[in-house]
Amino acid sequence: MTKFVAWVALYPIATHIGIQTSEIYLPIVYLTTLILFVIYSLKLKSWIVKGFLITAVISAVFLIMFLDKGHVLIQLVPVLILSTLIYIFFKSLLFSNTPIIAQFAACVDEKPLNSDKQKYTRGVTVVWLLGFIYMLFQILIASVWFSIEAWSWISNAGNYIIITLIMFSEFLYRNMRFKNDKISFKTFMIRLSHCRLR
Repeated sequence: MTKFVAWVALYPIATHIGIQTSEIYLPIVYLTTLILFVIYSLKLKSWIVKGFLITAVISAVFLIMFLDKGHVLIQLVPVLILSTLIYIFFKSLLFSNTPIIAQFAACVDEKPLNSDKQKYTRGVTVVWLLGFIYMLFQILIASVWFSIEAWSWISNAGNYIIITLIMFSEFLYRNMRFKNDKISFKTFMIRLSHCRLR
């Protein structure tokens, strides 16, 4: 599973290289391979269902390529991902739900959060939510007003710089605010990689 996550994380790089070198089929083939792997990994007892899903995906990709709409598919992927993240983070802030960042923080700290950390992690969840909303609007505007090459720089480079800045800034601030629970960035990333959301 860890290897698959690494391959998913490399998708934006494959997309950016494909767009900048005018090899638009590179990210499409890469994405199709990832989707087919997910279908193959599904715990479905019926090979007929798996076969249908595989056929549907391959047929849809061929249709998109035939209609020369590959760029639409490529630009749609980050929109779907960001929309999903916005929904998940927003939903976690509602009612009696535990904010997403609070769940990760409890996992990284390896103990339940006190009231101060619960309040803090709710705020951090809001920061991430606003960041995702900003990134979504940014790529939507870029897809309408800019070339696909410029869009790729914004979507596949700029957004990941924003994500890195938010994550690293929050890590540094949290280590200063909660000095008793201070950990190294390496330990933080290792623990974070083992976290599972409820």
